[in-house]
Amino acid sequence: MDYEEYIKNRFEGAEESTAEDDVSLDFWEGIIGSAGEMSFADLINSRIVSARPVDWKEPDKVRIEIFDSFAGKIPVIYIGNSDDFESLVTNLVHKGIRPDDIGKTGASFIYGKSVRFIILSAKPYSNVLSSELGLDEEEWAQKSMLIRRSHECTHFFTKKTYGITNNILHDELMADFIGLYDAFGYYKSEWFLKFLGIIKSSGSRLDVYTRDLTPDAVEEVRNMAVKASKGLEKWSKSKGFASMSNAERIRLMCKTGLNGLACWDE
Repeated sequence: MDYEEYIKNRFEGAEESTAEDDVSLDFWEGIIGSAGEMSFADLINSRIVSARPVDWKEPDKVRIEIFDSFAGKIPVIYIGNSDDFESLVTNLVHKGIRPDDIGKTGASFIYGKSVRFIILSAKPYSNVLSSELGLDEEEWAQKSMLIRRSHECTHFFTKKTYGITNNILHDELMADFIGLYDAFGYYKSEWFLKFLGIIKSSGSRLDVYTRDLTPDAVEEVRNMAVKASKGLEKWSKSKGFASMSNAERIRLMCKTGLNGLACWDE
């Protein structure tokens, strides 16, 4: 894939879905309703991964809620222990086969026709340490989970609305933008660039999104990431931005595309 194909706006011309959401929440409501009788960790083992139960290290740091998000009501499993998160994702999503890069994974979402939910960890977001952002470690763990929740909800929204979600810069930029703004009430381009590893840090996500590109194309994507993320930061401080809903913000970012977002910094 060349650079021009990579930055092409895949949302351009996409029609919004008007279909009714037919995903039932009865199963998840039943689990949450049983939480007084059993712990969430035990409920997950008995009702979700009974064939491959998790040997929980910190079961008290597991909880479930149905989150009323801008993408609709989504069941969310929160896991405070990193090993427990990796075990659940391995057993549930990967059928017991542990992926080589599971240590770099902090969230997982399942989006099927009738089953949709998110699993979140409290790992440092994008593997960036709290000290690299000037934050307290405990605070960063809490914020990391909030960033991930809105990040995954953004992917849910574009999938549900347009039938599109991609593992490329445009989608990840939008998802991180919504995640950071929801978690902190503001957006910092500098932090996003640290998550990608463009600004030196423990983050290195850009490598994942550009693995099929030539070195020259990767450099162009790096430059685009800087311009577009700065454009989003400027937009987040503009008149009228605060009055927009997340759904409206995502629709606008989808319609605008990377080239358009980069121009917002001019």
